[in-house]
Amino acid sequence: MRNQFISVLLLITLSFFSAYHLVLQTYEHRNAFAQLEHLKLEKEELNFQSNILIEEVQFSKNQISLRKFAVENLGMKIPNLNERIYILRSITK
Repeated sequence: MRNQFISVLLLITLSFFSAYHLVLQTYEHRNAFAQLEHLKLEKEELNFQSNILIEEVQFSKNQISLRKFAVENLGMKIPNLNERIYILRSITK
C-alpha cells in the first residue's frame, strides 16, 4: 500500500513538472516568434532606407559625372559666387 502511494505521488509530481515545463516551452516559443516578427519588420524598414540611400548615392555619382564631362569635354566652368544668378519663384493660390 505504501509503495502504491509513493508511486502515485511520484507520478503526480512528474506530471505536474512535465506540464509546467510544457507551458514554459510554449511561452518561450511564442516570445521567440514575436521577436522574430519584430526583427523581420525592422529588417524590411532598414532595407527600404538602404535602397533610398543607394539611390541618392547613384544620383550624386551621376551629377558628378555630368559635371566632370561638362567641364572637361564641353569647356564649361563652375561660376563664382558673384557670377551666380538665383531665380526666386513665388507660388500664388
